[in-house]
Amino acid sequence: MNHNQPFDFVPGKVITLSTHLEKPSPFYFGYGIHQSFLSELEKYSFDKIFFFTEPHLFESYGKELYDQISAKYPCSVEFVPAGEKCKYFPVLEETCEKLIAKGASKKSILLAFGGGTVGNVVGLAAGLIYRGIRFVEIPTSMTGQTDSTLSNKQAVNGGTGKNHFGLYHAPLFIWADTKYLKTEPPFSRRSGIIEGIKNGFISDENFLEYLEQSLNPELDFTDAKLTEIAYKIILSKLPILQQDPSEKGYAITLEYGHTFGHGIEWLEKISHGEAVSYGMKIASHLGKELGLISQKDVERHYYVIEKKLGFNNPFPETITTEKLMDAMIADNKKTGAALRFVLLEGIGQCYNPEGDFLVTVDKELVIKVVEDFIQQERQRKSAKTYAFAV
Repeated sequence: MNHNQPFDFVPGKVITLSTHLEKPSPFYFGYGIHQSFLSELEKYSFDKIFFFTEPHLFESYGKELYDQISAKYPCSVEFVPAGEKCKYFPVLEETCEKLIAKGASKKSILLAFGGGTVGNVVGLAAGLIYRGIRFVEIPTSMTGQTDSTLSNKQAVNGGTGKNHFGLYHAPLFIWADTKYLKTEPPFSRRSGIIEGIKNGFISDENFLEYLEQSLNPELDFTDAKLTEIAYKIILSKLPILQQDPSEKGYAITLEYGHTFGHGIEWLEKISHGEAVSYGMKIASHLGKELGLISQKDVERHYYVIEKKLGFNNPFPETITTEKLMDAMIADNKKTGAALRFVLLEGIGQCYNPEGDFLVTVDKELVIKVVEDFIQQERQRKSAKTYAFAV
């Protein structure tokens, strides 16, 4: 794909894509396309619609779409907790029981209006009720529009780690309107773009170069440029899913940086994207230690993540090597007792010595790399603090 080819920005125009999974879902994308939503929904028969969202999202954008739907069809609005607090069994149980009490049936449709956490709990509830009912994803975050909705993965967290309990349940369709991204806070926007950066590192150096040219640490974009970036991040992931629709082989490369990242996210309760940004940097050091990539490749991780994207907060002080190792042992991608990682063998290519794109690494070497990384981050923080004081 020619990433430098201009994007044809036409507000109101609906672009149709597919997730290319074993159970593919139509993916509708564009800027200001909310007026076309009902015409798509009307293609399906249903008895009731349940509109799930977070309170602040309902006030900012959701009410406009909800009013449009409820003016024509039976539709109730249901609120879930904001952020990661949504992804736990008590919220899932309450959601399922509420749906049953309000008369949800096999003919009902659930709408998940919000970020990845709303999509996860609603998608999982849809997969469980009556052994599976229909739902629609309406992602309002960069992460939701460019990453999480493309996978069919629905999950909640357990007591010891991220996404331990879930299933694959495909949405009826996905409706991604980039108008919703305009007011997304920078830290949330970065969380979505980091996954695009990851796609460049694992599969497409040309796309990584496009992001290096397009991004700025303030994330100050026109509507057209923001829509273009979101669209091209989506297109950077779809070919990976197309090669491995079951996500049991090559598509595991999408987890680059995530084994470290999920552990960090679980320990510190920071955003998924920021945790993955640390995880990718640690993974680059591990790859260099194994002789797979160069120091220049490691430095490129820091350049694009910190200088271009603006993810440059100091590494959390409370995380120790021992805590991170314990958290990684409970990772949801475990295939056995050994620690295994997605690693690069060059920019745009993953290492695959064992045939499943996961690399078994000696635990003592992982401990050394994590310890060195933490020490390096502590020193960098001290240097920044000193420079600021001077």
